[in-house]
Amino acid sequence: MQELTRDEVLTLQAMEEAMWRPETRFDLRFMGAVLADEFAEVGRSGRTFTRDETLALQPVEIDVELPLTDFTAVAICEDVALVRYTSVPTRAVRGAAHRTSVWVNDGRWRLRFHQATPTDI
Repeated sequence: MQELTRDEVLTLQAMEEAMWRPETRFDLRFMGAVLADEFAEVGRSGRTFTRDETLALQPVEIDVELPLTDFTAVAICEDVALVRYTSVPTRAVRGAAHRTSVWVNDGRWRLRFHQATPTDI
């Protein structure tokens, strides 16, 4: 199996971190370009979200440490990467989550799936 290059890992980290920055997370043009047509998410709450539901979310305050904690990205097959990290709140005592994303490169990296699992750190 082909490994991700350092540049690919850094690109995926930057794209994941963009999801945590209000100026990109709530930019419909940016998010529309990043989310795959078949995107699905299982949120920290256990709620599921479709691409359309994700794009329709209203802006909220984002409380997370950047850079993301314990970030890793590995190739799982050609043009598919599995990203894992922990989101850690900067101000709240609770709210950390282990997170996993599947990114597909169809000429550009697009987010296909994301899941969050609550954790205490």
